Amino acid sequence: MNEWWPAELQRLRELFQSCDPIPEHAVVGAYGALVRRSPHQDPVVLKLVGDSADSPARVRSSGRPEPRVLTFAMPGRVLEIDLIPTVGGQYRASGIVLNRAGQATPTGEVVLRHTAGECVGCLDEHGAFRVADVPRGPLSVVFRPVRSAPAVADWLVC
Repeated sequence: MNEWWPAELQRLRELFQSCDPIPEHAVVGAYGALVRRSPHQDPVVLKLVGDSADSPARVRSSGRPEPRVLTFAMPGRVLEIDLIPTVGGQYRASGIVLNRAGQATPTGEVVLRHTAGECVGCLDEHGAFRVADVPRGPLSVVFRPVRSAPAVADWLVC
């Protein structure tokens, strides 16, 4: 802690740290990606370019909840995720990573980071993935290709 902070704030911080410490998984989640990454492997931006929640008109023809579709873009690739509501405030995520025409099928994994940790879906031979039991709430998507820098999206609420 900085020495220039008032003594009252320093004592308040010590009180919080002794009575209500930061959970280890939160610290690892916040700083773990920085530690695992090599200094020469900066993340690529995974930009949200489409979100079905932003659609002005949604048709509800059945009693089942509609999936939320998220589309992300990164250099040379597109990642699309369908979040399908399941029981207990969770989602089942399925999606695909597409390369530019003429390129090989992407390999790697898609990581869905959330407040309780992360869920990982490995890409199959077609670039598709599936992840069960993704909790609702804040979510960040990371695409970790084999032999390339990861692509990281900003956090959003699902």
